[in-house]
Amino acid sequence: MPIRHDLFFSRRWRGVVAAVLLGALGVTVTPPPLDAHAASPSRDVRTLESNVDTPALDPVEEMPDLREYAAGPERKTEFLELLVPLVEAENAKIQAQRDWLIDARERQDSLSDAERSHLQQLCDSYQIECGTSNTFEYLLSRVDTLPLEMVVIQAVEESGWGTSRFARQGNNLFGLRCFSEGCGLAQRGSDRHYQHFDSVQASIEAYLHNLNTHRAYLAMRQARAAQNEKGAAVSAESLIRTLDSYSVRDNYFDVLLALLRTNAELIREHSSNEAEDSPA
Repeated sequence: MPIRHDLFFSRRWRGVVAAVLLGALGVTVTPPPLDAHAASPSRDVRTLESNVDTPALDPVEEMPDLREYAAGPERKTEFLELLVPLVEAENAKIQAQRDWLIDARERQDSLSDAERSHLQQLCDSYQIECGTSNTFEYLLSRVDTLPLEMVVIQAVEESGWGTSRFARQGNNLFGLRCFSEGCGLAQRGSDRHYQHFDSVQASIEAYLHNLNTHRAYLAMRQARAAQNEKGAAVSAESLIRTLDSYSVRDNYFDVLLALLRTNAELIREHSSNEAEDSPA
């Protein structure tokens, strides 16, 4: 049975969905900023008729040293308790933008100046040309969430359950490289450099944006769109099989899929969706 990927999130994020629904009913909604990171305290999404509170999470500015915990269940629990809510928060932000796009597409000939400006920001951020007949279709192929299990499993593999030097010193959980001279953290014994992020959440945001925009992951986006078109839940396993450009290792798929089979249920246990579905 494929790993399921739900597009709706916990009650913590229903404020975002509520704001989008108000917009669909004709109430002007200020779209969330593209470069916002979740941070305390909560921020307001203001509409003409109401204020909808959207809870925010501490972005975790310094990755804790998880080597202090014994390898195995204890370390896994600490890692997942830190990472899963942050991934869900970033996915929720993307889903809110996607919902806004779907609504805007239906009334694209009557968008306000503010809405057209926001659309242009999305085009710029996701590297799409605005103003064409395919603008919304191209944007919707990129402005989309990724399965929680897939994101977490890649973080597990690339950071060694959060214990790698790049994770500890640079909040880099996904092995994201940088290429300008002197950038980031140098890999010992090679000329490779890896990005340094101001927070763990910034690392997650960069990873999601990379997969949603880089030409190397076109096959992943096409596979996701095909499953969306069928109305099917997006499968983490199927998308993992498209990541041949993420690593030069021949057995990368096998490693990720083995980790997925071993840890998918544990990841779901830490998801807010799982908590909501559990009986009271």
